[in-house]
Amino acid sequence: MAQISQQFIEHIEKQLPESVPLDDLLSACQCPLRKSIRANTLKMSPQELRQEFESHGYKLLPIPWCEEGFWVDEDEKALPENLGNWLPHLEGQCYIQEASSMLPVKALLHDFECHEESAFLDMAAAPGSKTTQLTAKINNQGLVVANELSSSRIKGLHYNLQRCGVTNSVLCHTDARHFGESTPEFFDAILLDAPCGGEGTVRKDEQALANWNIDAVRAISQLQKDLIVSAYKALKPGGRLVYSTCTLSKEENQEVCQHLLDLYGDSIQIKPLTDLFEGANKAITKEGYLHVYPNLYDCEGFFVACFEKKPSDVLITDNTSNQNTRFSFSPISSEHYTSASTHTSLFGWDIGPIKQQLWQKDNRGKSLEIWYLPKSTEKLCRHIKLNRYGIKLMEISKHGVKLHHQAAISFGHTFSKQHIELNAQQAEDYYQGKDIFLDTPIKAPTNKEFMVTFKQTPLGLVKHLGNKLKNNLPRDLVRDKTFNQLP
Repeated sequence: MAQISQQFIEHIEKQLPESVPLDDLLSACQCPLRKSIRANTLKMSPQELRQEFESHGYKLLPIPWCEEGFWVDEDEKALPENLGNWLPHLEGQCYIQEASSMLPVKALLHDFECHEESAFLDMAAAPGSKTTQLTAKINNQGLVVANELSSSRIKGLHYNLQRCGVTNSVLCHTDARHFGESTPEFFDAILLDAPCGGEGTVRKDEQALANWNIDAVRAISQLQKDLIVSAYKALKPGGRLVYSTCTLSKEENQEVCQHLLDLYGDSIQIKPLTDLFEGANKAITKEGYLHVYPNLYDCEGFFVACFEKKPSDVLITDNTSNQNTRFSFSPISSEHYTSASTHTSLFGWDIGPIKQQLWQKDNRGKSLEIWYLPKSTEKLCRHIKLNRYGIKLMEISKHGVKLHHQAAISFGHTFSKQHIELNAQQAEDYYQGKDIFLDTPIKAPTNKEFMVTFKQTPLGLVKHLGNKLKNNLPRDLVRDKTFNQLP
């Protein structure tokens, strides 16, 4: 049973709309949270995900605000506890994500025109659920900056972006309150899923409301106000800003939005979310925000507000000096492009279409790294320091050219040669870091570097030694327990 502070009950009762009776809210807070999952359309269609689950006896229910999302009806059949070790999840074909947290990206992209030069900012990105949802919806177009203040969460964020095949993102590790000053009017769209009190998460965290107090709410509300002002300043005129939380109190929601409007109401306006999805009217506030209480859609509590910055007649210019000591890349040289393309041709991979986004970086004189960087990365680096850049594709050294794991994960779907399809047991072994022994040994090929796939989905790279495939999966990606079939 969830422990709910009496102070919270008295507090929220004063704020509830007439359409949400207190008893209904408290009753919903005591119910287990429905589990949900989202198809990553960079690698799997919603229809394929649904078919995979239903072939094993599970019942999926569509989430009305996310075409790729489904609730799993566990009254029909319960999910295994370790779903994160299921091969389609490890391969990035799906993402375990709470249903209401799929709302902010829906609001950000609803009727939004994305193009190849669009720049997006996810101000508080870890663990990556919304970033991966965003990049899939825009099909890896443009530039997505995934920022995370917590250093302990950066690694997990990078892992989720990598396994999901994201190629248009860079990672930043900074206090998001600095974006307004560092990157003024740089971004076309910004998602601020703000740090919050987490009141709406009580259905999965029974202690979320046990020690609630109003002072903590007011303290974090001040941080949220600073963040939303920073987001406003970093947004281009004509751009879009979505503010969201997984909490319920108006101090962290409507009052934060009103703070923005009080300061900049002459240049930013609310974009009502009334027609965001069928049934949205149940959660719409008088301002046009979505205030989702746990009992409304049988999910976590959530709040979503959408704003649009009014267009300006003033031409935006980048006056930042080109003298940038933070950017250690240079455009790929003709010599190194020839070496790289000769090697990738062995895999049937033509890197010609991405040549303009290929950059080289010296690795302390030991080798030369070739990277794929999203458009506008160099321009962005004039303003802020990045934690991780794009996709490392390969290294060129005196020993030759060697592909990197990320090259296979991100671009392996275009390889027409040098790949080997594994069976289910071999795929499990690969993720467990084991070498793969072949039933029919052959003479080791001249170029021993191969990609391995499972059900045509790239897993990573191996060294073909004739009688076995030496596992080259990075050690930090090894999983002790994996399974290929849902029970």
